[in-house]
Amino acid sequence: MQVGGLVGFALVSYLRAEGGYYLIQGERLAQLKSAYVGREDPLIPTEAKVMATKIVREADKRVGKPVITITENENLQASKDPHDYFSIGRYFWSDPSKSDGLPWINRDGETNPDAVKASDEKKLGEMIHAVEYLSLAYQLTGNEKYGAEAARYLRGFFLEVETKMNPHLNYGQSVPGKATGRGSGLIDTRRFMVLPDVLKLLEKCPAWTTQDREEMKAWWTAYGDWMQTSKIGLQEKKAPNNHGAAYDVQLSAVLVMAEKENEAKKVLGESLPARLDDHITADGKQPRELVRTKSWSYSCFNLKNICKGAVMARSLGIDLWSQEGEGGRGSLRKAMLYLVPFLKNPEDWSEKQITKFDTKEARVWLNDGAVVYDDAGIRNAQKEFAPMEKADAEDWISTPVQK
Repeated sequence: MQVGGLVGFALVSYLRAEGGYYLIQGERLAQLKSAYVGREDPLIPTEAKVMATKIVREADKRVGKPVITITENENLQASKDPHDYFSIGRYFWSDPSKSDGLPWINRDGETNPDAVKASDEKKLGEMIHAVEYLSLAYQLTGNEKYGAEAARYLRGFFLEVETKMNPHLNYGQSVPGKATGRGSGLIDTRRFMVLPDVLKLLEKCPAWTTQDREEMKAWWTAYGDWMQTSKIGLQEKKAPNNHGAAYDVQLSAVLVMAEKENEAKKVLGESLPARLDDHITADGKQPRELVRTKSWSYSCFNLKNICKGAVMARSLGIDLWSQEGEGGRGSLRKAMLYLVPFLKNPEDWSEKQITKFDTKEARVWLNDGAVVYDDAGIRNAQKEFAPMEKADAEDWISTPVQK
């Protein structure tokens, strides 16, 4: 396995994240600030102006609203503790052949709305969305109200005695009649990866106090310990597919928030590269995702998560973009090049895809690849299928920047 060197192709130089961020690119954050104060300036990229508007608009939607918490969920089931995160595996359904429907059975790729409704995953996503946009709005406007609101949401979800989440996922992706919790529940919290930058954005916010920082560090320390020592956490660590890669990316973010950066480097510099060699064949295929009933979706999903890991790794001085393992395995560039032709010709995708073949699922890795790799095929596909001005702000601001 080779990490960090060039391996037979040109790698475009790009800026390492500035300002101590892990996913956020410092130059893009600077563009956002300039766009906010100089909307009429023709020298400021249009996409930055679009993103600045999106960020403030989304932040304004959350100002003054009740904090988001999991403690109102009445589906306590095995836990009996409202502070425990709870979810049901979204692809599990009541068994119609059983009088009580138990145990629920797996229908891969078919989302059960009852499982989604009973789970805390939606609230978790709403909280992360809120604090991400509020903290960004605080940085680009300088308005203290946005920082104070982000701090309020974080306290409500993680720190307040009455509403905080316990630092574990023992009841994540449960299966009624079969399992009170499974390792796959950690995929629910994959977007914890953005929170190191949220905390960094709030670093100088008066409303986010020293006590808040210390209590938050303790929360992430406990959660990180649980990820690495509990039966359920170790189940997910051993997952051979997208779950395992997402585990590494999430764990590295958690370790950063626990102020264990050297341990995060080890995850991104040793564990994740080994997974890439195992996940991606020499011709760029992801075999463990191709066997799914939504093979296109999961190929894109896994590649997106790994790209986020590569961005974070770069901020810590580790280059996964140019990795290539023995026999040409584990190359992110090859994984992209394998998928690119199907964007124009989805009818040629021969693997199972029970939902719509959606080119939008390729946006994140296309945007990253168009900057990182000196490859006309990836760049042209990005221009056609993933224009930057249509990206989510959270993805736009973490896309590497070409010098």
